[in-house]
Amino acid sequence: MNLIQQVKDITSEGLETAHSLPFGAYSDAEFYNLEMEKIFKDDWVFVCNEGEVSQHGDYYAFTLANEPVVVIRGKDNELRAMSNVCRHRGTPLNDEGFGNAKRMVCPYHAWTYTDSGKLLGVPHPGTIDIKKEEHCLPHFKLESWHGLVFINLNNNAAPLAERYAGMDKYLKRYNLNKFVHGQGGEDEEWQTNWKLAIENGIESYHLFKVHQKTLEPTLPTKHAFYIEGGSEWTLTGGDVTNTGVGPMTSAVLNAITPEKTKRLWNHYVVISLPPNFAGLLIGDTLGYIAVRPGTAGKSYIRAGSISSSRVIGDMFGYIRAGSISSSRGSESALDLESGFTQAFLAEDKWICERNQRSMNSKVGKPGKLVELERVVVDFYHYLNSRLFDQGPTANYVAPDSEKLVD
Repeated sequence: MNLIQQVKDITSEGLETAHSLPFGAYSDAEFYNLEMEKIFKDDWVFVCNEGEVSQHGDYYAFTLANEPVVVIRGKDNELRAMSNVCRHRGTPLNDEGFGNAKRMVCPYHAWTYTDSGKLLGVPHPGTIDIKKEEHCLPHFKLESWHGLVFINLNNNAAPLAERYAGMDKYLKRYNLNKFVHGQGGEDEEWQTNWKLAIENGIESYHLFKVHQKTLEPTLPTKHAFYIEGGSEWTLTGGDVTNTGVGPMTSAVLNAITPEKTKRLWNHYVVISLPPNFAGLLIGDTLGYIAVRPGTAGKSYIRAGSISSSRVIGDMFGYIRAGSISSSRGSESALDLESGFTQAFLAEDKWICERNQRSMNSKVGKPGKLVELERVVVDFYHYLNSRLFDQGPTANYVAPDSEKLVD
């Protein structure tokens, strides 16, 4: 049986019979190319949060499935996603990463574009008539969901609000519309397939082993539970056994957090939005990782957060190049007291890269998944729906899910 057929069969299984994907799905270059065509060039992909591109000219430039893209805030305050390729001879306009450019100027021949992608000027054209309206930058579809920015390279997808509507009843108590303070870091290169990074980010089964001294004491594996999910999204959760912070941070939380909101710190919710978003929602903050594929064996991981409080966001969410800092560049209270964010991301990188090293094995065989990996089965169903045009699956709703609504 070839790799494609193996993946098709496995990704159609339910939890009771589910196995891990064949190792070739994480290492085979042809299979990776299929994913780029059927998923990353054809579906909604998370890129950043609105707080990272909040001012006129703020941009985030990156490459997705070999397509250079720039997300930029216009003078009219609109966010747009456009091709980051000059219409002259194809030079990338903006350096990858975050920056600010109220006009985009090609570094090769200085063709200049507005923040909406219109060609503004062409130096030294001589006698040649350059029709500017024919040389504008192509646009991609962009939508924001609770301050999280997604793009679609194919411009052919149902609205995000429609796709994620089923989560509203579980998330309404968090008032995500008030999560207006957004922060984030730079891309970090991991030597691992994008799926391994996402699977690791969405399941709580590994916490007791990989994160024994970081996450497990606060978010214990034995207190993790499933809420609801399917191929389009999944919510899982668990109990927070202690705040995980020292007295200084606790004092700040007590001072600025309303009593009703404090109760939300007793539980966490993991939000899985395939293909590339894994978020951890606790109290007033949603921290997340975004996974962008690089090659079959390499990914780019970027961490960030959105929060209803700039102070809490600084303490719990802002991660730049593997460390925590405030938006002004100083160390946060959480970093000073525990440094656990830096530690658990390093642990995740270590285990994902270790896992990748076995993905070329011809003797090793994938095994059965356990109940705590139902969210991974949901992710496999997502792969099945996109790679093999099977369409979305019906959600599984845990028996006790309704108690989490209130």
